[in-house]
Amino acid sequence: MRWTSGAELCPLITELTPEEPARFNPERLEELCHKIGEVRAEAEVALALHRISEHLPTLRSLLRDNEGAFVVAVDHVASDAELIGMATLARVARGVLDSHSTGNLVALASTLARLDRVGERSIHAVWDLEDVSV
Repeated sequence: MRWTSGAELCPLITELTPEEPARFNPERLEELCHKIGEVRAEAEVALALHRISEHLPTLRSLLRDNEGAFVVAVDHVASDAELIGMATLARVARGVLDSHSTGNLVALASTLARLDRVGERSIHAVWDLEDVSV
């Protein structure tokens, strides 16, 4: 068997740049509008987006410093995402919670990275939708 150095293996290593669309459920927004009215629904969407935008960048430090607060923050991301129809983001956030609860650190790291990617795309998708509807 011949051992190779890491430098010799570099051409064999492919950096993955996963991309997936942010899935949005417009029916969820319609339900919210019918339930609480369009003006209040618009305010709820803005508030949920604000909370999600605040939570996402803090999750890694919360995981390191305060796991209880981490779980609460991820749960809030999932709940807010579900409320306003960010289906993919809600599902990924629940995956982060599942990975955390099982103690699978590899799964937790990968689902947390996915949450960052999907969160960013989801927020932009909702803002783009807002721009179209104005």
